[in-house]
Amino acid sequence: MHKTFYASQSIYSEPGQHREILMQGGGEPGAIARWISSFMQHPRGAESKERGFTPEQAADLGLRSVNEILAVTVKRNLFEGDATQAKIGGLCRDFAILAASGFRARGIPARLRVGFADYIVPDFWEDHWLCEWHDGRQWKRLDVEFASGGEAAFNALDVPHERFLTASEAWFRIKDEPGIAPRFGVSSLNLGGEWFVAGSLFREIAALRKLELKPWDYWGLSENLSRAPTEWPQHTRITLDQLASRLESAGAGGESEPEAVADWPLPKQVISFPQGEPVAVMLRNS
Repeated sequence: MHKTFYASQSIYSEPGQHREILMQGGGEPGAIARWISSFMQHPRGAESKERGFTPEQAADLGLRSVNEILAVTVKRNLFEGDATQAKIGGLCRDFAILAASGFRARGIPARLRVGFADYIVPDFWEDHWLCEWHDGRQWKRLDVEFASGGEAAFNALDVPHERFLTASEAWFRIKDEPGIAPRFGVSSLNLGGEWFVAGSLFREIAALRKLELKPWDYWGLSENLSRAPTEWPQHTRITLDQLASRLESAGAGGESEPEAVADWPLPKQVISFPQGEPVAVMLRNS
């Protein structure tokens, strides 16, 4: 079932009238990564440290769909090599959904994985999103930002599982070792802990249902979760454990993967923190 479910576009990965442009990115993972990085820039990436990150690029981070992202890119003539225009600003989620859209446009199963990478900030599991695509035999994890030509101490076209933990893997690791919880989150914003990983569980299950949210979106139980885990009632932990177990089954590689999370309700609205303050955002679910 996963081959057909993940091979079709979602509401946010659909390129719309920009499908022809999307197809120009090529079908090979390395080519896709290089193409995306030619017009997209991460606010905390090496390019931003060198050139800066403009307010216009910061505003780009609010774009949710591939169609919207490509529309802005066309407007700035970035596909024409206009060096006077700033690249479009994007987070790891945006790099990943563009890659997933490219794979899906070719009938190749692809999905976003929400989790934590140990190769971005030393001694820290940084919040990170990858594009996972199926080569006909198995799922492979593509890190678009690191696969675009930069040097990495691992294969960014097929990120080793020990270098990237999905949200559920992080959840169970913290459950075994509570003391490491503060090392999971967003280091630059001093955000981390068990509550952050809990929020990632909800973003991950939405992604596996092909509702690709933003990294600062919260919904369901995570929306009002205390940052002090000692204050969580027992039923909260039971629900989070159940969700993490569902996610493990959904990402195990079997034919019925999507069915493991198919009955978990999706949000129609999320509480989003794009600029640090909470904003209610209505989602496009169809």
